Amino acid sequence: MQKKLIALAIAGLVSAPAFAQSNVTIYGVADAFIGAGSQGDVDLVGVESAGLSGNRIGFRGTEDLGNGLKAVFVLEQGFTIDDGGENDSTKAFQRQAFVGLSNGFGTVALGRQYAPGYYIVNDPLASGALSAHVMMVNDAGMSIAPNSNARWDNAVTYTGSFSGLTVRANYAMGAGEAVSAPGVDPSDDDRFGLSVAYANGPLNVDAIYHLLQTSSSAVTADDQTEWYVSAGYNFGMATVMASYQDAESLQNVKGNDANAWQLGAVIPVGAAGNIHVAYGQMEYDNRAQGEVDTWGIAYTHALSKRTTAYVGYNNVGNDADTDAGLAYKANTQFGEDSDLFAVGVRHTF
Repeated sequence: MQKKLIALAIAGLVSAPAFAQSNVTIYGVADAFIGAGSQGDVDLVGVESAGLSGNRIGFRGTEDLGNGLKAVFVLEQGFTIDDGGENDSTKAFQRQAFVGLSNGFGTVALGRQYAPGYYIVNDPLASGALSAHVMMVNDAGMSIAPNSNARWDNAVTYTGSFSGLTVRANYAMGAGEAVSAPGVDPSDDDRFGLSVAYANGPLNVDAIYHLLQTSSSAVTADDQTEWYVSAGYNFGMATVMASYQDAESLQNVKGNDANAWQLGAVIPVGAAGNIHVAYGQMEYDNRAQGEVDTWGIAYTHALSKRTTAYVGYNNVGNDADTDAGLAYKANTQFGEDSDLFAVGVRHTF
């Protein structure tokens, strides 16, 4: 079903009437690497996806409605380039699917969209597979992260940019409760996100807040709240970046709290190369030995404006009660350190 919908979308986009009415762009990312690594009983040797950026294909369109008003839409699907599979076979456009209106005051859109926490900017390792920040927040289930936890269904968003200041807001109506459930408020599983980012010359800073409500009445349940702040400054010889993130009631479990920080830099090498380094630490408040230490290093080389070659390494050190790293989805490698070495290429179009 998903493939039929995508085929119909492509057929409509390439027809002459569609281009006559609106400006449509097909875009995407193809990113693959040869990886070697291990974590406990889990070993990796093979081709993997998304060393620097998640793979995707998307369709972006605008139509000028006059008087400065435009109609906008995005349909975007993710995929795994190592096997050609879909990231989520239950959705035709798993990453984003929205339509909205835009003018000089900003854009208002409806659909499945990125929460403000997706747009973190001060990660030296580009929020990919080698990123220290990604290794920490994936394990914890934090939603201020460049992954599926920051893609929200049934969302109404606002985005506005004013002289270097960008404001984003997302209100997502969860619609997770059964209609017949007595005494349940339909807004009990809604989500809200707000961010403010400022970029001016060598300086950029941002602040993000997320609230993920729960409809559960269990005594162990609570709303998940998160906040994040970061800053980056380009000194010429290097861009230094730092961030701090705090979360309470992760996965809507009361007392499941954690905080994480990261410090790193991007160092230019010649006209086309960069060295990326980062170190991060995350601590769980409710675990006896719940601390994660992780660091990463990579070299990226721009072969063209659209193609980047890279090589890098990530290491994660886990305490007895944590399992962040290469095999975090298996959830069975508690206390085991993680190593990942990658050589790859990314092409954007």
